[in-house]
This record gives sequence, C-alpha cells and structure tokens, in this order.
Amino acid sequence: ADIFVPGGAGFRHITQRSEAKLPTISLVFGSCTAGGAYIPGVSDYTVMVREAAYMYLAGPPLVKMALGEVVDDETLGGADLHSRVSGVSDYLADSEPDAVRLGREIVDQLGWQPPTAPSGRGDAPLYDADELLGVASADLKVPFDMREVLARVVDGSRFHEFKPLYGNTLVTGWAEIGGYRVGVIANNGVLFRDSSEKGAQFIQLCNQSNTPLLFLQNITGFMVGKEAEAGGIIKAGAKLINAVSNSKVPAITVMVGGSYGAGNYAMMGRAYRPRFLFTWPNHKIAVMGSEQLAGVIDLVKREAAAKKGIEVDEAKLGMLKQMLAGKVEHESSCWAATGRMFDDGVIDPRDTRAVLVQALTAIHMAPVEGTTSWGTFRH
Repeated sequence: ADIFVPGGAGFRHITQRSEAKLPTISLVFGSCTAGGAYIPGVSDYTVMVREAAYMYLAGPPLVKMALGEVVDDETLGGADLHSRVSGVSDYLADSEPDAVRLGREIVDQLGWQPPTAPSGRGDAPLYDADELLGVASADLKVPFDMREVLARVVDGSRFHEFKPLYGNTLVTGWAEIGGYRVGVIANNGVLFRDSSEKGAQFIQLCNQSNTPLLFLQNITGFMVGKEAEAGGIIKAGAKLINAVSNSKVPAITVMVGGSYGAGNYAMMGRAYRPRFLFTWPNHKIAVMGSEQLAGVIDLVKREAAAKKGIEVDEAKLGMLKQMLAGKVEHESSCWAATGRMFDDGVIDPRDTRAVLVQALTAIHMAPVEGTTSWGTFRH
C-alpha cells in the first residue's frame, strides 16, 4: 500500500526524463521482478550481466502457481534471452566490471558537448581506405560485413555497437568521423522484425542526443513469406519507416550496394530527404532485381494462361521477360540513378571518409536538433 502509487510514478518519471532528453541507464546485476523489471524496461539503455541478471514480470514460483508452468530463472528471463531474443536488454556483459565498462561507454557516446563543432580526436582509421575496393563486390549477390566498411571509414576504427546480439541483420552504433559523432545504421542482410524494431529504437536514441545519422545501404528489402507475415513484418517495417520519416537530426546516406523495394525507404532513401546521399559505383536501385521481376512475370503469365485454359506462348513470354529484365538492369545502375538526381553523386569508395567529413562539416554549420515527438508506433 505504501509503495504501489509512488512506484508507478517512478516509471512515469523515468519516461518523462527520456522525453526531456535526460536518458536513464540501467546496469542490471541481479534479479528484477514485476515492477522492478519495468525500471530497466523503461530505461533508455539497459545492460544485463550474463548468468547473474534476470528480468521477468513474474518469477518462476509465481509462474508455477499461476500457470502450472515449471521454468528456471535463466530460461524465463535471463540476460542471454533478453539480449538475443526479446530485445529488452541492449548489451550483454560478461561480469559486473564489464557492465560498468559498458555503462561508461554509453555515457561517453551520449555527447553532451555542443554539437556545432567536432568533439573527437579525428584520428585516421586503423585500416587502409584502399581496402574498401575489395570489401564490396561488383556482384551484389556476394555478401560483406558492414563492420569492414566502418573499420576503414570511422575515426580510429572505433565503433560502439548498440544491441550487437539482437536483430543482427542491421548494424547500429556510434562512431566519430573527422571528430564528429554519428549514429550508424548499416545493412548486414534483409530486414527482419527484430532488426526493424532495433533500427527504430536506435533512431529515437540518436534524436534524444542530437546525433546525426549515417545510413549505409545494401538492402534487398524486408523479409517476406508466411512466417514473416505472421510475425508482423509489416508492423515492424512501418515502425522503422515512421522513425525514419519523423527523425529531425540530419542524415547522410551512402549506398554501398543494392537498394531495393521498401528497404530503400526504411534506410533513408531519397524520398525521405537525407541531407546528403552518395553512391558507390557498384550501387543498383530498383523496386526489385531484374531476375526477380522476370520470375514474377513468368509465374503470373503462366497462372493467367492456366485459368483461361490456354497454352503459354513460350517465345512471346521469353521475349517479354528478356525485355523487362534488360530495362530494369539498365535503369537500376548507379549512372542511370544519378542521371535522374536520385543521389548527390557517385563517389570512389576510397574517398568515402573525406566526403563524409565534408558533409558533416556542412551539417554542423547549423545546430543539430533532434526530436522526441513521433507518430504512432504500431507495437
């Protein structure tokens, strides 16, 4: 009776501080049950210690009494579960000292310095920019890790990754380029529900700390299929697009690979008005790839013919597929796209860092101001 109302007000105060751009960081060393779980749950940043920290709305005894379900602490609400599966935890620490280290790194990237000037050292990456020519392939079917790009672009090759174990097809985190702090959102594969929600959360945090965003695009789109639809991929994708649309901090987009379908929108494509947008020579952009379009046309035409009870004209269908595939292949090239001013120029991958420093310098000529006001996120 003495704690019920004040306890609820405590959660409210944490969320109000977040809206006022005063973030809360929770380092979870032990068990957080019921209302206790909401403190890290509503915090802006949460770190949990492996095999020591637990969070659940009801602990194993209450779960057994309420549902007859027998479950241990780790399976019900362990740090590994919340860092990899649920996404409640943003960082998984190996020990309490490691959690304190992560907490200090989080405070370091909050960036309380005035955002109108470089705050970092501006030191060169540890890895040679010439190596970027071998990181990304001219064949967009060949995957590569965006961390390899970042290691050759950001200051000192330092990258503080956010939610590294959750939604791992989207890489998010903080770095500095030319001394300017940026929040990085980079594709490491197709967008799933968890990676989409992670991206939306990260955009909110960057707006809270007035941190400009850098999008590195290499995206085929959102995941499709029965399982993805049942899992709410449309809802999660809409949440990310909402965050991208209403973000107020300046954004720079570099397309270092493919950019297809709604993935282009979710990763701050031209329609979402990034402050600057550049492409690498291997870049391609389209609603879908030429092979996929040809395959779709083939299936649709055959299904239509089957419904009418007629034979497919193979020669005509083959010619149609070849014509459409050729048209898409030509119009999706970086040169066709830049000719339509879909971007601000095709750049040599080795010049990426220099171009970004120039863009960030221009951006910081005016105050960087984020927002904590958003449209409705369909949770």
